Amino acid sequence: MQTIADVLERLDTIVAAESERESPMGYFPAFYCRIAECVRQGIRASRFENGARMDRLCVLFSRRYFDAYDNWYAGKPCSKSWQVAFDASNDDTISVVQHLMLGLNAHLNLDLTIAAAETRSGEAIFGLRPDFERINDIIAEITDRATDTISESWLPYPWLSHMVRTEDEGWMHFSLKTARGASWRAATALALTTDKASETAIINKLDQNSADLAKRIVKPGRVLQMGVNLMSNHEKGNNSAKIALLRNL
Repeated sequence: MQTIADVLERLDTIVAAESERESPMGYFPAFYCRIAECVRQGIRASRFENGARMDRLCVLFSRRYFDAYDNWYAGKPCSKSWQVAFDASNDDTISVVQHLMLGLNAHLNLDLTIAAAETRSGEAIFGLRPDFERINDIIAEITDRATDTISESWLPYPWLSHMVRTEDEGWMHFSLKTARGASWRAATALALTTDKASETAIINKLDQNSADLAKRIVKPGRVLQMGVNLMSNHEKGNNSAKIALLRNL
């Protein structure tokens, strides 16, 4: 896998396979396809300071998801945060929004941090900041589209989002603002680390923190769980229809 085109090809393969299986495992990759497509368009439109570097970051970023996905299906270890996210596909009470949140949590709070540090190590990481922010802007844009689409399709969602709103953020933005800042700080710490033991400790802590958040997303508390159940009961269509809805945001 060398380019965003390769990333999109693999994502579409996963989406098709999970749609055929009628599996919730297809929700996040369908959503992620739109992010990757927007990044590719941004590179072509010179939206990033360094298009080649962003292409490399996207590949490294995506590869972590693909590796976790392949390992989970093979019964091999994957990161704790992805383990929680993938295991949730076996629980038919988990809503589409929760599945997207679980994917965003693992991918932003862990994978993006590591990919950024791998793209530019040492002091060079600081030159990546503008493009790092732009890719986060794209993720936020696609999340907004998903929010609008879900609000139109599944009526209880706007009420639920309002119920858990903090400042100007709804539930689908559960940690986008916090995550982008925390992810950048962790990426710089990781890029500036000079020994393997410290690097491993940082990654393990990030993964554990992300896994702890993932568990709270799966089991959000009694009151919020009632709202989640209400929303799940009003989701329209089978899993493949929901996957198609997300793929065409």
